[in-house]
Amino acid sequence: MDTKSLTRMAKSLSDPHRLLLLKEIAKGTNRGCPDLYEFVPISQPSMSQHLKSLTESGLIETYKEGRKMHLAINDEKLQEPTSFIQSLKSN
Repeated sequence: MDTKSLTRMAKSLSDPHRLLLLKEIAKGTNRGCPDLYEFVPISQPSMSQHLKSLTESGLIETYKEGRKMHLAINDEKLQEPTSFIQSLKSN
């Protein structure tokens, strides 16, 4: 994991709304944006910005099915911070 990627991910995780969004997205791989408003009551532009940050950091993946956008946790990317922290222990 490179430093730039880790920094982007850390910034993405530093917002309470994004943490709540990740928690809800992690509950199922078939989550769509409309489902998330129930758990994180923020404006549509704010939701878009938060999801953009999570997507750009690689923490979530998006895919379209018809007109609906689905969101899922990127398990592989989620392991990178853990691996980084583990590497600090072994030095």
